[in-house]
Amino acid sequence: MDDRRYLKISKSRLEALVDGIFAFAMTLLVTGLVIPHLSKGEAKARLAVSIAEMRSEFISFLVAFFVLASFWQMHNRQFHYVRVVDSGIVRITLFILACVVLMPFTTYISGVYSDMQIAVNLFHANMFSLGLLFLIHWWYLTRTPDITSVEISSRDASNGIRRVLVTPAISILAFVVSFIDPSWSMATYLLIIPSVAIVRRCCQSTI
Repeated sequence: MDDRRYLKISKSRLEALVDGIFAFAMTLLVTGLVIPHLSKGEAKARLAVSIAEMRSEFISFLVAFFVLASFWQMHNRQFHYVRVVDSGIVRITLFILACVVLMPFTTYISGVYSDMQIAVNLFHANMFSLGLLFLIHWWYLTRTPDITSVEISSRDASNGIRRVLVTPAISILAFVVSFIDPSWSMATYLLIIPSVAIVRRCCQSTI
């Protein structure tokens, strides 16, 4: 008997790892919202001002949280097609999770130093890498029918690629905007919602 089949990772275990790391990373984002220490006397006069001065940190937090939530949903949709997990899926997923774990760090840096191009571009690079890895994940599924639960038609494959390309494209746009105004480059991610809506309208099938 070939015992190697017992060494394979089950789909449920990989999904549990993905859910756990996404939840942990999304929760860890809030640790970047740190109010400067104030004495009780200073707090009466400075607390509201200190919170207001953290607007860039709050913006980075909200952007990162909802983008991670959208990536988690995207992974759930794509993993719906997975029947069995092979080594390729495991490797791609681990790279995705590495980028997810990095998000709290790049979010914190881009929030605290929102006026510095290198700081926000770390965040944009993190976003681009995540989007690119999800594109690779979807492409791998369309090219490996042995591991999918149903056949992915060429039409569904093309529509899926269009959807996955939204975030990498916007992160490239954010990188370009950072040369003009680093802090405003973070606002570029507000285009994700209308862009996804436009792509969905153009696509008749969903993933």
